[in-house]
Amino acid sequence: MKDYKVLMLVLFLFSVAGLAQMGEGQQMPETGPVSMTTEGKIITLADDGKTISLKTNETFLLQLGEEYEWNITIDDQTVLSRVVGVLVVRGAQGIYKAHTPGRAILTAVGDPICRKSIPPCAAPSREFRLNVVVSGNPETTPTPFETPKAPGFGFIVSLVGLLTSLFLKRHRNE
Repeated sequence: MKDYKVLMLVLFLFSVAGLAQMGEGQQMPETGPVSMTTEGKIITLADDGKTISLKTNETFLLQLGEEYEWNITIDDQTVLSRVVGVLVVRGAQGIYKAHTPGRAILTAVGDPICRKSIPPCAAPSREFRLNVVVSGNPETTPTPFETPKAPGFGFIVSLVGLLTSLFLKRHRNE
């Protein structure tokens, strides 16, 4: 029981230290699904073969569903790329951001989930294609989705939390 209290104290101290290191006006990083705004676009299978126009720094949520395991490629990632480190809703393949004026093609190849079952199904793969045209000035275009910037201590807090949960699970089983 004493070990449990020590670990909880360490976790608490790391959390407090992390909050103390945050500057004024900063917010804790979001860990849940990204909330949609009216400015953000949602691209679905219904948009297959279409061309969309974005301004620099605009984003969209790619939501092709859960029926396929999707492999996404973009032919010019200087124009458009996936925003990393953002948790999205189930059935979505990520948030994509326009960086510089130009054209990019986003291609998604989906293999049916049933191919992983035993025996695997013979359902065909599905291809999705989206043409993206980006224009605009990066300094004047608002960004509807921001990538949370996690402070450096976040990794330590997560690690301590993981170790604490493993410790508790181990001691419950004893």
